[in-house]
Amino acid sequence: MAFAATPTSIRRILTGWLVWPLAVLILASAIPTYYLALNAANDAYDSALLDPVLAVANHISKDAEKITVDLPQVALDALRIDSRDRVFIQVRGPQNEIIAGNQRLPPPPSDIPPAGFIYYDTTLGEDRLRVAALHVPHTLGPVVVQAAETYVKRDKIVLDILLASMFAELAIALAALWLVWHGIGRGLAPLEQLRDDIAIRSPQDLRPVLPDGKPSELVPIINAINRLLGRVKSSIDGQQRFIANAAHQLRTPLAGLKTHAELALRQPSTLELRSLLDMIAGETNRTSHMVNQLLTLARAEPEETTDLYDNPVNLHEISARAVQDWVPRALAKNVDMGFELQDAWTYGEPLLMRELLANLLENALAYTHDGGTITVRTEERGANAAIEVEDNGRGIPEEERERVFERFYRAKGTPGDGCGLGLAIVREIASRHHGTVEIRTPAGGQGTLIRVEFPRMQRTLEPEEKSLRGAAR
Repeated sequence: MAFAATPTSIRRILTGWLVWPLAVLILASAIPTYYLALNAANDAYDSALLDPVLAVANHISKDAEKITVDLPQVALDALRIDSRDRVFIQVRGPQNEIIAGNQRLPPPPSDIPPAGFIYYDTTLGEDRLRVAALHVPHTLGPVVVQAAETYVKRDKIVLDILLASMFAELAIALAALWLVWHGIGRGLAPLEQLRDDIAIRSPQDLRPVLPDGKPSELVPIINAINRLLGRVKSSIDGQQRFIANAAHQLRTPLAGLKTHAELALRQPSTLELRSLLDMIAGETNRTSHMVNQLLTLARAEPEETTDLYDNPVNLHEISARAVQDWVPRALAKNVDMGFELQDAWTYGEPLLMRELLANLLENALAYTHDGGTITVRTEERGANAAIEVEDNGRGIPEEERERVFERFYRAKGTPGDGCGLGLAIVREIASRHHGTVEIRTPAGGQGTLIRVEFPRMQRTLEPEEKSLRGAAR
């Protein structure tokens, strides 16, 4: 079983490409920062470490027979006092023998310059030590005085400097990420605008996308979209031309066939021949009706989006004009057709609106039994102008209510010889006018109610209408 890949945000990708280098740079910068902080700490504390060494060196005896330290134990203990570190002092003679101080302190390196001093690192057990060693000349040979201390306060100051530096770098990195995140969002705004411009289009709106004001990076995408829209438009145009041409080509021979069948029916003929001619005439009528439906469907699918909002249409007037055409048909079938009409203004193409109502009435009349009723309503409700056709016929099951809008689809058990295009045309015309079609069950519980809603036209009341409404109040 294949799973669709989860879409990844461009913003996240770009931000991710920034996060990892920033993290690596912050960690990499910690190494030189650590050594800089360590050198700074050593520079700050090494001079203080040399003070006890000089103090002890000043108390080494000048006796030519024996090297001693003329410093009481109390004084040596005082030199080792430190609030955070442990301090060790040691004096070594010419033979590297320990004259005074800590016995465990390691011997100094051999590169101490004569009458000079050095600093070096060593260990005592598990402790790291920083040592200051001084070379003191003596008549019996060189004497080395050492003072060592642990790294507690040095490590603390290094850690403080490192944390302060890392905190500053992290704050800068977070600020940079925030700026980049929002900057990428602003940078992607034209792409989102392009998405919104395409998303609000109707399926028939295949106009090219204008690249005006778009970033140069989007121009290739816009050009690719326009090429695709062009190919889709060419394909649709070809289909529409084929339907229209085929329908027009069929109308002439069908009209001739129908005329000849009607003429033949007027001539004396046998019962079998008359039955055959009746069948030919019926099939010709059915085929002619389907051709006319295909032509209507072709008109409902324009080659390019036409601005329909220049034509105010009153659904009341459209429905009133249908009375003279459809009431006689209803009476011939013993169906009571009534009209409940109110002004309902919208924008659209009057011819297509009449086709929409004709298909609704034809559908209702075809599936309403003798003695049934059909009601046509128009009204304005909220932001919509609506037209309804209600009948008390056999009704449309709920599971079929979506499929009946498919072209050439007819529900099982449907009587009559329809071609399954009527409701498809209704939805196509409604969609072109930014309207919706809904099939409901009438309040009586039997039959079908089809409601078509269009955006209501905002009208300015005429002075006479304003005065009449004021008087009514």
